[in-house]
Amino acid sequence: MMKSAIVIMLVVCYAEARVKIINGEEDNSKQKCALVCSGSTGRTTTVFQDYSDGQNVFVDVDISKCGFTKIPNVVTSVEGSGNHWKVLGAASVYDTTTTGFRVYLNNVNAGLDKSLLDDKLWNIEWVAVGFTCGPLAVRLVKQGIETVGLRADQPTRG
Repeated sequence: MMKSAIVIMLVVCYAEARVKIINGEEDNSKQKCALVCSGSTGRTTTVFQDYSDGQNVFVDVDISKCGFTKIPNVVTSVEGSGNHWKVLGAASVYDTTTTGFRVYLNNVNAGLDKSLLDDKLWNIEWVAVGFTCGPLAVRLVKQGIETVGLRADQPTRG
């Protein structure tokens, strides 16, 4: 059963090669390993934290379930039921890694009241594009370990 799952996974990987990454934070990997992954911090689950003077907030976004093996390109926006059109920083991504990134938000004229953010259901929506295969994915699949998005289409080395 495990061998057929690996074969199916390999076939799907080759069939999905519709994403082309021109450049990014790190050297390009095999294009057939490119993946588009998206998500949201959630309308009722986003945890904004105060930053500096209490007029600004930040949120750390977890993208670990995407299984990126290299730093992806990330695009963000703020979604909610109101007032988020006034915010600065919604598209500014900080400290991106293969497992997450941070977004800082500010309203220059009025500051940000965390109760407003919660009342208006503000959250960060994101799209990340990156590479998901490498020797680690192959080793994990061979050991029968779930890879959560990692792809097993790159041969192992030595």
